[in-house]
Amino acid sequence: MNLFIAIFLGGGFGALSRYLIIDQISKLGPSSFPYGTMLVNILGALLIGAIYYLLISKAIINEQLKVFITIGFLGGFTTFSSFNLDFFKLIESGNMFLAIMYALFTFLITIVAFYIGYSLSRIFI
Repeated sequence: MNLFIAIFLGGGFGALSRYLIIDQISKLGPSSFPYGTMLVNILGALLIGAIYYLLISKAIINEQLKVFITIGFLGGFTTFSSFNLDFFKLIESGNMFLAIMYALFTFLITIVAFYIGYSLSRIFI
């Protein structure tokens, strides 16, 4: 149960942090480019890379803290960090072709899914 609470709390803090960063960046000036979202994704990727290194280097991290940061905070902060970790693990394991396919399919399918969701919402809502 403690793991669930750690994930829950981390997710809340991550989502709130994402909102605050994006909100503050958008106040710097009007722009159609999602600078705040890009910054959040970059920060999330940076953090998941750092955490992953700590985990594989046998750093002693409490299991609750690990899931609070990785699944909870970073999961709430950005899912892009998880994508980067998965991509890196594929490359690290020697699956370059699979890593490239994963990146292409993720990128293309999520864009298509976005437009399908957008189109269906326009039709039915």
